[in-house]
Amino acid sequence: MTDLWQTLKMTDKPIVLYGTGDGADKIINVLESKGINWDGVFASDGFVRNRVFRGKPVLSYKDAVKTFGEDMVILIAFGSSLPDVIERFFALASKHTVYAPDVPVAGGELFDIDFYNKNIGKINQARGLFTSEQSKKLYDDMIMAKLTGEVEYLTRILMTDGEIFDMLGAENFEYTLDLGAYNGDTALELVDRCPKLKTVIAVEPDERNFKKLCFNTVLTKKVEPHFNAAWDKKEVLTFTKGGGRGIHRKGGSIKTIEVMGIPADELTEGRRIDYVKIDVEGEERNAILGCSETIVKDSPALRIALYHKSADIFEIPLMIHTLNPDYVFNLSRTLSFPAWDIDLIATP
Repeated sequence: MTDLWQTLKMTDKPIVLYGTGDGADKIINVLESKGINWDGVFASDGFVRNRVFRGKPVLSYKDAVKTFGEDMVILIAFGSSLPDVIERFFALASKHTVYAPDVPVAGGELFDIDFYNKNIGKINQARGLFTSEQSKKLYDDMIMAKLTGEVEYLTRILMTDGEIFDMLGAENFEYTLDLGAYNGDTALELVDRCPKLKTVIAVEPDERNFKKLCFNTVLTKKVEPHFNAAWDKKEVLTFTKGGGRGIHRKGGSIKTIEVMGIPADELTEGRRIDYVKIDVEGEERNAILGCSETIVKDSPALRIALYHKSADIFEIPLMIHTLNPDYVFNLSRTLSFPAWDIDLIATP
């Protein structure tokens, strides 16, 4: 099997990146570490602005075609789930060779052929946990998308939010944990979709997002906001402020913020938890450990992000199975580029 980076190393076509943000930096770092030359970079028309990125002029798409020709290889260097942006990706793929490289969102090892071969035993072990054939096929597609960067694997099996909540059994939720609550969007979705809902315990460590969370949920009495980081023990954590959805323990800018980390088990106050959502920018394992008592005692339905680190897609299902072997495991995914928005759906 050949991975994306081996394919790029063998090509004689110009390699051009689409995008100039953090994702592009990560991809260029991988290319250079593997001795792969890249030829240029372009941006959407509103982001060209006569500038230079990593020593090369930022071109428009039209100028990139003039410079490198139709037969260039395009690497999508930023992530998106916006329909108009994804439509643009497909338009490019209809004219050029296009890849969506998977570089870890939250750092750590790259999902290349060496990583795959090193972890093939765990990859297969985790695959065996999934119940439905659809989940197994989605798992296979995501492994291949991460390994090869080929865009066809990103669109074959997708679910709507309604289908995901039906799989979770959301109609019966009363008490829930939302770890990584962002601006309150997922908490409000629970309020809308769960007729028996009494409380969403919403945990968010980013001060700006937490203020939005409080503002957006002020009209409902069902959301209980906590300005904390979901963690495995109670301690003060130092985060770096980045430019994305939130704050991160690694990477980002040099600005830092201190936040109290707390196990979510300490926030339940004796309430039986029906559902736990965990999407915490690469710190999912610590968040899981922090609510492990709840997972063992209450067997709540789980929805856990599996895409922030390369090993998440197999290590997190194995971790949950070790904590509570009585779960039924499935996967869900909504459309995004690259292989993001993959969630473990574990139900009792």
